[in-house]
Amino acid sequence: MHTAVSVSVAANRRGARAAVSQDLPPAQRLLRAAEELFGERSYRRATVAGICARAGIATGSFYAHFRSKAEIFAAVVRQINADLRQTMRSAIEQAGDGQRERERAAFRAFFDMLSERPWMDRIVRESEFVDPGLFREYYEHLARGYARGVRRAQLAREVDARYDPEVIAYIYTGIGNFIGMRWADWTAGGRVPEDVLDDLLEVLRRGLPPAGARDTTA
Repeated sequence: MHTAVSVSVAANRRGARAAVSQDLPPAQRLLRAAEELFGERSYRRATVAGICARAGIATGSFYAHFRSKAEIFAAVVRQINADLRQTMRSAIEQAGDGQRERERAAFRAFFDMLSERPWMDRIVRESEFVDPGLFREYYEHLARGYARGVRRAQLAREVDARYDPEVIAYIYTGIGNFIGMRWADWTAGGRVPEDVLDDLLEVLRRGLPPAGARDTTA
């Protein structure tokens, strides 16, 4: 049984945010502020003036870095993608041997990043309606990296080679999105519990066994 948690409206547990750190370069301050505001208010309701106010930058200076709200929105989505891929890559490099250990490290890294930036998946989901090409690009970049890792695991006989790596990559993507949404975004406390991650990995162990392995458990 999963750890008992209470579901709440995400915004209620996050509250208002302080202005972005002035130690960052102006473009990074604008990106950070835009990410927070798009997540809090949506693309439609966020404004360039609001982004600049959160970043502590004069509105006129915005256009030295970005041509429009649409352009900074695309930059935010691409930055989330780059940060996520780097975070998971670093976690995998430090993981133990075996595909299950790499999967555990990658999922935990994703879930923890979602806990720290709970708005990021809402921004990505909204991008499907703001810029469908950007939405597709986001998931294609993630899936390509996942598929490369699956193929390496297949060559090492850690995953059955009968499966198409791209199919498995999108399975990972779907599982991560909805488990993260349920426990890191919708739930008070904002972190995917270890027993939930254990269940996820057990499903993968049974469904994606090493080549030639058979599950003999009841």
